[in-house]
Amino acid sequence: MATGFYTNPIYLEHDTGNHPENADRLRAIDKHLRYSGLLNELEMRPGCTAELKEIQLLHSKKYIDSIREAAELGRGILGTPDCIISPGTFGAALHAVGAVLDSVVQVADNKIDNAFCAIRPPGHHAEHDAAMGFCFLNNVAIAAEFLQKNFGYQRILIFDFDVHHGNGTQHLFEKSEKVLYASTHQDPRTCYPGTGFAHETGFGSGKGFTLNFPLPPGTTDDRYLEFFQNKIIPQFEDYKPDFILLSAGFDGHTRDPLAMLDLTENCYHEITKQMRTLAEKFASGRLVSLLEGGYDLEALALSVEAHILALLH
Repeated sequence: MATGFYTNPIYLEHDTGNHPENADRLRAIDKHLRYSGLLNELEMRPGCTAELKEIQLLHSKKYIDSIREAAELGRGILGTPDCIISPGTFGAALHAVGAVLDSVVQVADNKIDNAFCAIRPPGHHAEHDAAMGFCFLNNVAIAAEFLQKNFGYQRILIFDFDVHHGNGTQHLFEKSEKVLYASTHQDPRTCYPGTGFAHETGFGSGKGFTLNFPLPPGTTDDRYLEFFQNKIIPQFEDYKPDFILLSAGFDGHTRDPLAMLDLTENCYHEITKQMRTLAEKFASGRLVSLLEGGYDLEALALSVEAHILALLH
């Protein structure tokens, strides 16, 4: 078997102009992986478009219709100026979800070992009925709900290492004990979206199934990995996940313009190695990773390469 690599030209049709989250992000990844020869080692998959019933697992029909309408009418933004929308946005967003769902099915059915989804628009800020932070549909959250409903997984781990807290994912699962949402991110007092404090741990039956690990600006590889190995991995091992999903944001890189952590691609490689080991120990290797942030093109390409190398080997 192999590592699946999901991407599709349709994601370039989500036209955001010179916005930080733009189509050049995927072009940079593709160019670098081709130059390095790494694409030849991957199982290339085009993905497919999600059905509306799959999107409605976590998003309201009214909200879904609002995305379609805004795209068709050329409104330019949806709800907030940071969510730029174009005629191609709705199709790209549906396909991004579909690619992730196809990848989790392929991994669950043992057709591929694991997968990385180079998709856009990203998703972890998207709420049940609101677009936020460049995100329209919550790709990773829909995948987790899909795995519960269709495969019966009861201990899904979503680990989000984007520099920005995944408010949407947390809110969608903060009352559930079937999903452990864990996030490392820059201290919310200094970084968008201002959520993800350590005291946010869930509600009701979901109490204790939300884990937030805010990091001070300037956190380096060594400090991150020491904390990750000593404080975070033991909690993941206690949970014993049966499927792992990664919200893979690479905007904690020291070169990234939108935040203030000082991580490098070496840190992302080590994080991924340890998450793959965790998946092999508890989840028969079942792991799917999907792209969230990362806005310095060179740093993004290098980080994705390091991430995929750890998934492969």
